Amino acid sequence: MSTSRIETLALRNFRLYHNLEMECDPSMNVIVGENGQGKTTILEAIHVLGLAKSHRTPLDAPLIREGESFAKAEARCDLAGRRERLEVIISEQGKRIRRNDIEHARLSDHIGHLNVVMFAPEDIGLVKGSPAERRRFLDQGISQYDRRHVRHLARYRKLLKERNEYLKSLAKKREGPDSLLEVLGEQLGHYAKKIIAARREFIDELGALAGSIYAEMNNEDRVDLRYEPSVDAEGFAEALRRKRGFDILTGSTSIGPHRDDCGFYAGKTDFRTKGSQGQFRMLALALKLAVFKIIRDKRGITPVILLDDVFSELDEPRQKKLLRLLDEDGQVFITTTREGAVHPESLKRGRLFKIHAGTIEGVNNYGPRQE
Repeated sequence: MSTSRIETLALRNFRLYHNLEMECDPSMNVIVGENGQGKTTILEAIHVLGLAKSHRTPLDAPLIREGESFAKAEARCDLAGRRERLEVIISEQGKRIRRNDIEHARLSDHIGHLNVVMFAPEDIGLVKGSPAERRRFLDQGISQYDRRHVRHLARYRKLLKERNEYLKSLAKKREGPDSLLEVLGEQLGHYAKKIIAARREFIDELGALAGSIYAEMNNEDRVDLRYEPSVDAEGFAEALRRKRGFDILTGSTSIGPHRDDCGFYAGKTDFRTKGSQGQFRMLALALKLAVFKIIRDKRGITPVILLDDVFSELDEPRQKKLLRLLDEDGQVFITTTREGAVHPESLKRGRLFKIHAGTIEGVNNYGPRQE
């Protein structure tokens, strides 16, 4: 099994960091510091390098350090034996993405080179948050092993925007050719079918894995994941016709992949009606572990793991289970407010970085360095 590894990370004007240069350990990297000192920002930058977007905000502007005109994240990586340099530069003019000094014009050209899986406290939103959070989670997972999904989503969203704008104009004018709605509906249906098929296949795999992982980590019955599309892909065009009057009235498209969701069930019971906050968190963790395994198995490459303040919520047995499930050969980045939150048995090798006010104040090695 090949592995994605970050060898060096450099940030410039990225949130509170003016300049940061970090030589990463190929196995374990523990980043320790008080809240608000920049720990999570390091993981966020790695997420941006892998997926071209933050896990904390859909906007790029907050990533630019206050008073500066741009932000830059750069990493030198070993990606399954290939030495690569990745750069993301954000400014008022937009976002530029480069690999080995070659600029990528399309997002689909970038995603999939550096595979990353992020675990963060806000992941609880995957279970109890909005359907939009779950759709984003599904699409990001699929996109890391299937770049076609990125292109299908981009085309679908463009057509959806065109249809919604036309619906709004019809609501004002009360007239217009039905033929345009028909054409847009057929085009939307073409991409909706592909998106729904990809999500359904992914959820089938995800549910089987996540259910087993959840049961193993918690010694509880499994939780099942079910896809809940707003419309059947085969009948999409006809369903749009039936919804035409309602869509004109509201000025938006009421069915399609942009309205899909997935549910969690313990037997026949909706898990969200009976589960506790702790169970929701563990299910979210199981979902991310399942994504990690799916990407690893489909790509044949172990993704980089980002654990943002996750260990503080796990006892020693669960910490050990988590690292065992993640694969000992992968590269892991962990943030924590105190070194003691990570059990010593989990730190047989790697490096510890002490962060304060956007600066690395100290570096310690755990065990023998891996080269």
